[in-house]
Amino acid sequence: MAKRMLTITQRENRVWKLMTAPAMVFLILLSVYPMVFNVYNSFFDWNLARPDSGRFVGLANYIDAFTNANLGTAFFNTLVFMFWAVAVEFTLGFALALLLSTYKGPSKIIRSLMITPTMIAPIVASLMWLFMFNADYGVIKWLLQLCGVENPPAILASRTWAMPAVIAVDVWQWTPFVMLTIFAGITALPKDLIEASCVDGANSLQRLIHVIVPSLKPVIAVVLLMRVMDSFKSFEVIYMLTKGGPGNATETVSYYAYKVGFSFFEIGQCSAICLLIGFVVTAICSALNRLISDEWSV
Repeated sequence: MAKRMLTITQRENRVWKLMTAPAMVFLILLSVYPMVFNVYNSFFDWNLARPDSGRFVGLANYIDAFTNANLGTAFFNTLVFMFWAVAVEFTLGFALALLLSTYKGPSKIIRSLMITPTMIAPIVASLMWLFMFNADYGVIKWLLQLCGVENPPAILASRTWAMPAVIAVDVWQWTPFVMLTIFAGITALPKDLIEASCVDGANSLQRLIHVIVPSLKPVIAVVLLMRVMDSFKSFEVIYMLTKGGPGNATETVSYYAYKVGFSFFEIGQCSAICLLIGFVVTAICSALNRLISDEWSV
């Protein structure tokens, strides 16, 4: 009997492996192979515009990346973009989630309307904001004139205002995601926990600090990690609005890698830069996960 049960189990395992094999092959073709091919390319001087390129150069592409001042500027711009975008999105999203959790009206309609920016493709949203920021006929210029600004600056052409404008677009699109995720966490909190704090005499601020926030730690950790990873590799908004300009004021590492690979055709250097981006994102997320302690870990 035991042998028969073992045979049935082995047969079921074989069927399970056969059923998952197509998905595993598909996953390998879409993720593992491109990654390995990217690592391979990073050790070669491969330029699509030079037929004689393709020689092995070892770590030269990585050394060039580490000593490249333009890449250093792009990393700094990326960190600025990531910090302010995530900070503002989390603050606004958390506040909106709290307001929505206490709203007694038709919240489903409001949630549907507020989540609309996140449902728009980033490239489409960026194109929409490009028209709004237009220095000649954009609605932003008209609003500034209504507020008393006689000669509004060309925002996307200003080294001072281009980065804040790009951050504002990212905040507009992804704050609803933060809001909806935290709102779901608040909705899932045990009601008896909130009621017990009210019975103990806790006011709204005390309930927020001592009950709601500690209970939402796993949700907050997920939101922060996802937004940090996504904002670090943000590309569409930079590509559509500023092309990294004016100068390199808004050039992020993702756009710089794109420019090296598809404008200068330096495939080897582009591969090395992309791998460095992956390592940096992994290091930042690992450090963030350690900072928010074991209870917050995801």
